[in-house]
Amino acid sequence: MTNIITTPAASTAIRRNRVGGLMRGSALTAMIAVGAAMLFLSASPGASALGTSGDGNHDSLVARMHGGGHSHAAMHAHFDKALSQAGASDAQKQQIDAIVKSAMTDEHVDMQRYHASVSQLKALLVADPIDDAAIATVRAGQDKLAVATSRRLTDTAVAVARVLTPAQRVKLGADIDRMLALHGHRQAD
Repeated sequence: MTNIITTPAASTAIRRNRVGGLMRGSALTAMIAVGAAMLFLSASPGASALGTSGDGNHDSLVARMHGGGHSHAAMHAHFDKALSQAGASDAQKQQIDAIVKSAMTDEHVDMQRYHASVSQLKALLVADPIDDAAIATVRAGQDKLAVATSRRLTDTAVAVARVLTPAQRVKLGADIDRMLALHGHRQAD
């Protein structure tokens, strides 16, 4: 049996590498999921309502979070370019589009459920007396919905990643690293 003795510096380096790998993996998952969602939003007329801010401004929440001024077409073009640079074929892009459309259909239903729960919560908060048990029930429902949404996002990203080859995922990961660097995110070591 071999005993491995690590120094505090080595333990920190190992932890940093694990965190760095996790951060890069999370960034890849997020990029694939967000890019795929943007692909869907730009390609689907039925999803355009989600992409507007509600005040007549056509910049979506996601676009405004990334500095505004990014139309769905521009975001779709960027994601399509990233997939093309990664070497994705038209057939792969079509597969990805189908995966994302299915996930977004489910996501629309979840968003409707979430908005209904917010309305329920508002009604409970303005009632006299405040019903703590009913509020806890609404909150528990919101928690379940958030977990289901998170799982769907991850499952969608994994399904999209499986359409791509390992080499394509590496190229897409490099594009994500460049994007993160442009937006001021420091890569973990």
